[in-house]
Amino acid sequence: MIGSHTRKAAVLVALAGIGLAIGAPFVLNSQAALAGLRDISLYVFVALVASAAVSALAKAGKLHLMQTALGFRVSFLRTFAITLATDFAFLASPLGAAGYGVNIGLLQRAGAPWSLATTVVGADQALDLAFFATAVPISLLFAFGPLMQVIPVASAPVVFGVLAGGAFVVGVFWVNRQRLAAALDATGRRVRWLNERRARWSRFCRSVRGQWLELVAVPKWRLAALLLLTTLQWLLRYGAIWFILRELGYRLPLGFVLAVQAVALHAALWTGVPAGGGTGDIALAAAFASWVPRASLATALVQWRFATLYCPLMLGAAGFVALATRGGTLTAAE
Repeated sequence: MIGSHTRKAAVLVALAGIGLAIGAPFVLNSQAALAGLRDISLYVFVALVASAAVSALAKAGKLHLMQTALGFRVSFLRTFAITLATDFAFLASPLGAAGYGVNIGLLQRAGAPWSLATTVVGADQALDLAFFATAVPISLLFAFGPLMQVIPVASAPVVFGVLAGGAFVVGVFWVNRQRLAAALDATGRRVRWLNERRARWSRFCRSVRGQWLELVAVPKWRLAALLLLTTLQWLLRYGAIWFILRELGYRLPLGFVLAVQAVALHAALWTGVPAGGGTGDIALAAAFASWVPRASLATALVQWRFATLYCPLMLGAAGFVALATRGGTLTAAE
């Protein structure tokens, strides 16, 4: 009974979050948004659908390469369906937390051991983190001029102080990582139920570590392909609103748009509301308000949600259906 109530609550939360995300652009100016959409060329929507599909294909290609490197062979169609279903779970759950579990569970259902599935999902996140850790600072450098126009002069020291403080904290953790690991290990020994599972956890960690080493030792061409696919995946996803604004006649620097989205959308994710609940839309509207009129922003955000929310949700639903109805066919070797 409790499990049933929990599932119903999760579904209601997901629907509420997605509903807020869908409605947020119309809050800015519903009449202007709808009027603006009538003037948008069909090829723009076709391009947005294509960008969402190719972004998902790039992620599936990345996962497929990692699975193959670890000796787990399954058809690319199966990997693509798992990718679509996983993206759906990320969008429809608080903090995107369900995405990890769904990805691991679907890989296990396809025949992957738990340790291998965990390694693939962890490596996927590591590649994404490497992309953002590289792309955001570079984007901020290119976006320095536009940002200085948005940030009040009095607030600039505060902003730079927060960034410097964050970098300092990360540096302290990195320098003291061995001490932190030793402290966590000592804590684990004192907790009875953790200590009882220590042997199983150690075997799992050794298995994951071995598979990580296999991934790191892949040929250079494979590593280059992984990095290229990761870049393609996120540039298409984060470049959608840049393309939309450009089609509306507003030529903002790509680096600025990328940096703003990275900050706004990750902050929206941490609200705990599925799909950000519209907070990402409001943050983007505030960031671009100095360059784009409110009416045009409303139209742009509806198109942006079409590319980054509606399309992934529809593709994800199709992925779930394919896995449920044609699982055996999708598992077959290519």
